[in-house]
Amino acid sequence: MPHTWKYALDEYRYPVDLRRFAGAPQHRAWFEMNICPGNPLQTAGFESRFCAQARDRLQAWAEVVFWKLCSGGQRIAAEKAKMVLDSGVCAADLWSSCTAYIEQPDRRTFSAFRNMLFSSPVVATAATFPAFIRPETFPMVDKQIARWVRMNRDQHGFPGDINRVPSQTITESHWYFVESWMEWCQSTARKLSDGIGPVWRARDVEMAVFTAQRCELPLNPLT
Repeated sequence: MPHTWKYALDEYRYPVDLRRFAGAPQHRAWFEMNICPGNPLQTAGFESRFCAQARDRLQAWAEVVFWKLCSGGQRIAAEKAKMVLDSGVCAADLWSSCTAYIEQPDRRTFSAFRNMLFSSPVVATAATFPAFIRPETFPMVDKQIARWVRMNRDQHGFPGDINRVPSQTITESHWYFVESWMEWCQSTARKLSDGIGPVWRARDVEMAVFTAQRCELPLNPLT
């Protein structure tokens, strides 16, 4: 009964008030969105805003960093967003590096892109951008996802050894998990598209799993 997946996706909520970024007054026309309740439609609108602006405006990248990290605390989210704004990196170069990863998704190209944003090898924030740009192929990945996989991998056919699923922060040393998660989301999206439609994307699968983990919702295994 794959309808549980549709329910989980519909129940996705990730509310973020970008106006709470402390540096917002210095960036007119940016950090003005209050994404509340943060349902799939609103989130898609935020993703589209990023894609439309990201080639030219560094603020678009900083908004996404703040959005992604805000659930862990506004202070840290603001610090990381400010790091991007103060980095001196060019928005066009970030776009070029991210799309290089999208076209050749491996650890080397991801690391090259992530290094343009942050020196830390943590994956989650940098992985947000390919998921925004090409959601058909790329899911986001973070600790909530890893927790769900650790608890549900057997009944949902997630490949590999449980010992290779991160129990804490996901870094590039966990690249096997990152790739396995991406491939599993793509495979699951195909099954859901064939089973209940309409077309599911890897990003949709990830949002359903994220909601299932946070809200303790069941997801029916797919054959």
